[in-house]
Amino acid sequence: MAIVVFDIGKTNLKLSLVEGGAIRHALSQPNVNLPGPPYLHFDTEATWAFLLKGLNKLAAMAKITDIVPVAHGAAGVLVDANGDLALPMLDYEHPITDDGYDAVASPFSETFTPKMANGLVFGRQLYWQKQNFPDGFARIKWIFGHPQYWAFRLTGQAWSEVTSLGCHGGLWRPVEGTFSSFTEKMGWTHLFPPLKKASDVAGPLTPEVLRQTGLPSDCKVRVGIHDSNASFLRHRMTRPMPFAVASTGTWVVCMAAGADPRQMPENRNCLSNVDALGTPVPCCNFMGGREFQRLTAGLNGCVTTMDDVAAVLEQGSILVPPLGDDGGPFDGNPLGGPEGVPTQTDEQAVARASVYLALMTDYCFDLLKAEGPVIVEGSLTGNHAYLNALACLRKENGVMVSSDATGTVSGAVLLAGSSIPDEPEPVEPIDLPMAQYKQAWREALPV
Repeated sequence: MAIVVFDIGKTNLKLSLVEGGAIRHALSQPNVNLPGPPYLHFDTEATWAFLLKGLNKLAAMAKITDIVPVAHGAAGVLVDANGDLALPMLDYEHPITDDGYDAVASPFSETFTPKMANGLVFGRQLYWQKQNFPDGFARIKWIFGHPQYWAFRLTGQAWSEVTSLGCHGGLWRPVEGTFSSFTEKMGWTHLFPPLKKASDVAGPLTPEVLRQTGLPSDCKVRVGIHDSNASFLRHRMTRPMPFAVASTGTWVVCMAAGADPRQMPENRNCLSNVDALGTPVPCCNFMGGREFQRLTAGLNGCVTTMDDVAAVLEQGSILVPPLGDDGGPFDGNPLGGPEGVPTQTDEQAVARASVYLALMTDYCFDLLKAEGPVIVEGSLTGNHAYLNALACLRKENGVMVSSDATGTVSGAVLLAGSSIPDEPEPVEPIDLPMAQYKQAWREALPV
């Protein structure tokens, strides 16, 4: 069987052809957003064109049996009765302030959705769009989760799915498995299509998609899954709880399987996802990938020796969050930055940034009261400074690194009954003087 995973990330669009337990071919392009009018929004038609063109190319390489949509959270699509957009798909980085949402939102104890910057709460997006674009909002027939919209474009069939509904949107009660009091109060529950599982078949491809792609008529489209939950799923299916996962990309998403969402603090960007089996998963996120990119712009890439890391630790050169207004445990505090002795070389600057990400990851897991081993996957699996620093910080339970830098793909193919073999390898912590450095860093954190 050949499976195509369509991964709609915040930064890039990717199509991966998986056959024989491996990624045989991949296509990608940037995920384009447009400044408006009416607001910062994603170019859904550019995404659609990429998808059709890519499927046409991949269909010539293998007999594709399944397509699995995977997409980032804090996003959804509003569709009218004709299947067209009722309003453009809002980019969650569009500034939304003083919109009145907080006064009507469900409490944290119900949805485990924190106050987040801009449009990072999907319920806030919807509320803001209703207030500011009432005519477009009135045309809505369906509110789709992000992956389910692309399943709809491919099949014409409308479905909802719990990992998308339960992804820090303020729309869902993760523990009870029902819509939130906010969603009910707004009278929106009927706008969400019926629920299906992420692995369920959304439907067959439409005749027009078949014509444009050359895909076989029996190719199935799965309902699809939230991207962090795709990364989490393969561990959930094979590993006893408790354990933790650091899914790294534009965001570093820290997930604590087996932890209790009711123990999370409300004011540190902690939230609860819902996994594909319907179980709440306490999480804490920060935009580590983007921060690392900014911190190391123009430098020499990932650290290749631990000498640079040791020098940074010895000098006490630290980075204090928040480093931007991207969201995270310290969002809303005055901006931090470098403290202590400045780094002496480009390599040390990269080392400092890597250790900063490890400290932030460790901090997030402590907020969640995570237990068990930490599995790291995604873009930071090749950053040895990050992995070794994190292994020192989590020495009691251990750190493992996935051999798969595309955890979303490995999780997504499970939905179609396939797999990509991956046995995470333990990271043996190098003897780094992390304890004193960690103490100095935590003492410098905002209250």
